[in-house]
Amino acid sequence: MRLRFALCLAAPLLVATASTPARADDVPALSSIDSVHLRNGGLYRGRVTEIVPGDHVTILVEKGESKRIAWGDIDKVVVASSPPPGGATATDTPTVGARTIPPGTPAAPAPMSGPRARVHVVAPNRVILYRRPAGSSAWTQACTSPCDEELPIGDTYRIAGNNVAQSKEFNLGASAGATVTIAVDPPSMGGIVMGGLIAGGGVLTGYVGLLLAAVSFDERGKDKDALLTGGLIAMGVGAVATVGGLILCLTSATTDIHQTTTAGPKDAALREPTWRTADRAAMPAAQFPLLFSGSF
Repeated sequence: MRLRFALCLAAPLLVATASTPARADDVPALSSIDSVHLRNGGLYRGRVTEIVPGDHVTILVEKGESKRIAWGDIDKVVVASSPPPGGATATDTPTVGARTIPPGTPAAPAPMSGPRARVHVVAPNRVILYRRPAGSSAWTQACTSPCDEELPIGDTYRIAGNNVAQSKEFNLGASAGATVTIAVDPPSMGGIVMGGLIAGGGVLTGYVGLLLAAVSFDERGKDKDALLTGGLIAMGVGAVATVGGLILCLTSATTDIHQTTTAGPKDAALREPTWRTADRAAMPAAQFPLLFSGSF
């Protein structure tokens, strides 16, 4: 009797213990943290609630705060909060339900409005021309070099590409119907190295001049004046060389844009002929009497 009672008590425990691993195997662990990686190295973690390619991404971060990030500032978006596709398990999917949206995902082209000009891009390497429509904060890809497309002159543009630093924002310096050629001057490694060497030499020269000036205070007579004068000259030359080298280094590290505009066809400015009817009817034809002369 006692044995049967003990078996009755132990049976539910055995069933519960055997069923627990089965449920754990059936439901894989899901990661519910999404991430938005920025081009400047920043990172947002939370739950992505909205993705509008070419415009923005909205993510809920800690404390329920909503962040709306412009598409042009995003490097990639990783959505890990959605469930895995049917038949997938945790063993064949490293990140369950993860979907990565690369920055090169083609988006719907932004609408174009206003007068346009034909744009031609000249660059040593392949570059991308980005466009931001007037009144918008989102950047969209306009074209790749050499481009040769008609684009709105009222929008804002910038250049980026492989081994080409992002340029400053600029506008098209052209009138409607004209052709503008954008020459891209990418960063110069030679200029950066040369500027660094000049700046380093300037610092060294200035340091030597400072030492000469300091030693001159312990000397007397002509030696003191000579050392002090030489030290001051060396410090001045070193300061000029340092500033010049830094300027050369900084200017060589940027992407410069040069625009050349060619006017459009002049036929568009010619005045078209117009026709006008008379305001009043023409005068009737004059009638003259017939005169005959002769002799009988």
